[in-house]
Amino acid sequence: MDKKPEKLKIYYIANARMPTEKAHGIQLAKMCEAFVKQGVDLELILPRKINLEKDSIESFYELRSPLKVKKLPVLHFGTSYWADFTLSALTFSISYFIYMILEKLKGRKGVIYTIDLDYFSFSLIPLLGMPYFMEIHGEKKNTLAHRLMFRSVRGIITINRYIKRQLMETFSIPSEKIIVHPNGIDLDLFSGAISRDEARLKLGLKKDVAIALYTGQFYDWKGLEILVSLASRLDGIYLYVVGGTPEEFKKLTGINEIPSNMVIAGRAEFKDIPLWLAASDVLAVIGTKKNNYSYLYTSPMKLFEYLAAKRPIVASETPSNKEIVSEKEVLFYEPDNADDFAEKVRFAARNRDAMSSYIDAGLRKAKEFSWENRARRIIEFINL
Repeated sequence: MDKKPEKLKIYYIANARMPTEKAHGIQLAKMCEAFVKQGVDLELILPRKINLEKDSIESFYELRSPLKVKKLPVLHFGTSYWADFTLSALTFSISYFIYMILEKLKGRKGVIYTIDLDYFSFSLIPLLGMPYFMEIHGEKKNTLAHRLMFRSVRGIITINRYIKRQLMETFSIPSEKIIVHPNGIDLDLFSGAISRDEARLKLGLKKDVAIALYTGQFYDWKGLEILVSLASRLDGIYLYVVGGTPEEFKKLTGINEIPSNMVIAGRAEFKDIPLWLAASDVLAVIGTKKNNYSYLYTSPMKLFEYLAAKRPIVASETPSNKEIVSEKEVLFYEPDNADDFAEKVRFAARNRDAMSSYIDAGLRKAKEFSWENRARRIIEFINL
């Protein structure tokens, strides 16, 4: 009788507070769920941190598969955010190292999987003598910690080809050691049929106005200031911005005068994002030449959500966005050109019939990027 193949065991080590309102938490939770759905015996290893979010990971991210989670002790008493974060990352490294040594002493085998959420918490992984794989979401500096890690890592998963190229050039990593797969989408979150008017009623929005929508957390590398320039050019169209408070937006951009047709609506819970997308007439994706991460290296999850939401999309024509979508799915505008941005948003909002082919193509594209498809390809890579 043929021996039944062993179930793949993955220890997913992540220096992250979970659940978290930040976008990396969505990616982490959804990838873990997708691995489990593919039959992986996955254990998520996290630092034990004080968390204002009281929901479980499964509830917060609306997961349909339970996760096996191990939270390890870390220290917290830094005098500043960065001091506290550094101390926490350092002690988390020691905690997971001891935990994995004990797992090995118990005869338990598996693969370590991690993600680049900081600059050094991964440093002790090579010393464990276990095969490990790492997701890279941005360019990496030529530091000793990175050189040691890349020398011994079994495989690397990047979210776009520009990151792969940078890693190959900087660290002389062979091409076959790296696969490229962008972030993904949970299509089930967008399977419920809700009309624009129903969504607006639930959110308390006016029915008789055209709404352009931007969703996403506020970071300085995104070039958020263009949204103010956009709103000022949108004759008769409201621009809603979901992702932070007005105070946070003004502090980050240095802009205090917000146009009357621009509404900064604060943060939205993860489960409410599909509702906001359904309430819109057109969806906006920004990206700036002024920041390399924004221009070359990001793989915005909001773009996948937009594709699944069946709404017209206007996107900055950055290399990172063009790696995911083409002129068949979105209207591109020239990065940092507010006039071009506004012209495309006005057209998309007022010509729904003309945008129908873009919407249909976008939905087909979204189906290519499910978390399950992503997990399946990574598992094949691990098993090579």
